[in-house]
Amino acid sequence: MRSKSVTSSKKGWLLTWLGRFAILLGVPFLLYIGYCWGLWGRHSLLLQYLFQCNCPVASQEARYPRSVDVIVPACRYGSSILSPSRHLLAVYEKEPVSVSPYILDLQTGEKISLPYLEKSGVSFLTDNLLYVSLSYDENYVLDRITGNQYPLRKFHTLRPGAYIEGHADPILLADALRQAKYVFFRNVDDTIVALDTNFPTSSENNFIINRFGIPGENPNRTEQFLRANHIVYQTIPSAYFEEVTSPDGRFIARTDGIYLADTGQKLVEGYSLSVRGWTYDGHGVIYSHALGRCLLRIGFPFADDTGCLGRVAQPVIKLKVPEEYLLPNETQ
Repeated sequence: MRSKSVTSSKKGWLLTWLGRFAILLGVPFLLYIGYCWGLWGRHSLLLQYLFQCNCPVASQEARYPRSVDVIVPACRYGSSILSPSRHLLAVYEKEPVSVSPYILDLQTGEKISLPYLEKSGVSFLTDNLLYVSLSYDENYVLDRITGNQYPLRKFHTLRPGAYIEGHADPILLADALRQAKYVFFRNVDDTIVALDTNFPTSSENNFIINRFGIPGENPNRTEQFLRANHIVYQTIPSAYFEEVTSPDGRFIARTDGIYLADTGQKLVEGYSLSVRGWTYDGHGVIYSHALGRCLLRIGFPFADDTGCLGRVAQPVIKLKVPEEYLLPNETQ
């Protein structure tokens, strides 16, 4: 009887420790599965940091409510550019990747590969024309449909006699801009892009000039010059915004969500991401984060600034306006 009792005791002890060991192994697995499929931890940066890049691709939508569409997964996202019409999103994935940069049609979901597109210094002028700046002296306009490149010269090299004491002659510059077929103002770097009168047949008179070539001290003098001289131009806005009003003026998108413009009521909760712009139909807002959110802020001795310990990659998302707030003909 004693022998049987000792044997039973050993078996009980073994089963207890096997159970504890199974629980010890199972808890992380349950945490992982639960997080991946949105059962818990949706807003936890720590769980994102630990698990999101190892979750199944099919689970990425499950971690967000129905008000969110994941446009580009966090762990593949490098950077992106929204087109002026808000129909297109140029996407650059992280290195190392086998996928070339591509343009995503936000209306159809179609991906258009851009194997000839450089990875830096690129922005939209129109949906089909891209401004590419590789260095101070190497700039051109790229037609994404044909792949043709059209060089952009500095105004001081195109018209060297048009400069007085290091600045462009205002009369000659204004005249050159009036002759251009298209004039674009990039407010992100205060640069004017002017395309030849016969563009794209001719690109000899394409040029760029920034605020340092325009006389004056006002930091906003570039756009003021365009307005004062009645130049017809298109503004190419910044890539990131604190807030943006919807095309119909009814909603405001901020980093923390979407609001009604007239009452200030929050309609949709945000995810502490930067506003990129409204979609073409005004039904949603594109959000992303350039560097990834900071997991832990740390302070340095004798310094006022803080550093970041661990960056958590963030996806490109579309935050949607609830259907009940859209006009009847917009929901069809």
